[in-house]
Amino acid sequence: MKSIIIIQVFIAFVFGLSALFLLYRLLNYFMRKRFQIEETNTSFAIFQVGILLSGSLILSSVLSAAVNAIQFLNQAANFNMQSLMISLAYVVIFVFIGIIFTLALIASAVFIFFQLTQINEWDQIKLNNIPTALISAALILGLSMIMDDYIGHLCEALIPYPAIMQIR
Repeated sequence: MKSIIIIQVFIAFVFGLSALFLLYRLLNYFMRKRFQIEETNTSFAIFQVGILLSGSLILSSVLSAAVNAIQFLNQAANFNMQSLMISLAYVVIFVFIGIIFTLALIASAVFIFFQLTQINEWDQIKLNNIPTALISAALILGLSMIMDDYIGHLCEALIPYPAIMQIR
């Protein structure tokens, strides 16, 4: 059983790091290309920090559900390769769900918030307006703090737990 804990830690680290790196690269490439933001823009860096922290919160709840799937699917004293591969498939699916929901959450938060204000936040971030970047990052971070448990519960609902007998 101790070896399954080591596997869980390793899987959480590898998939968490990979997902955050992928999230960073995707958003960095898209936003720099779409909005022509310079490499040395502090406001954009602050905005990216908010996005990465947001992704970290969501991915932590998703990986928590993945660890539960690993524990549930490998309950036997000696786990086999088939159950480990099924567990790994759940982890991949959950990380994919986490990345998709993170991207959707960020896109919707930015789109809605930026439409409700009187200023053009992208122009302000391009002009290195730090207060605008801080408020935008805080909005994304706050929304992800609200949503992370629910996304984790969604993943948890996908684990094939046995039906519980109801007493009437």
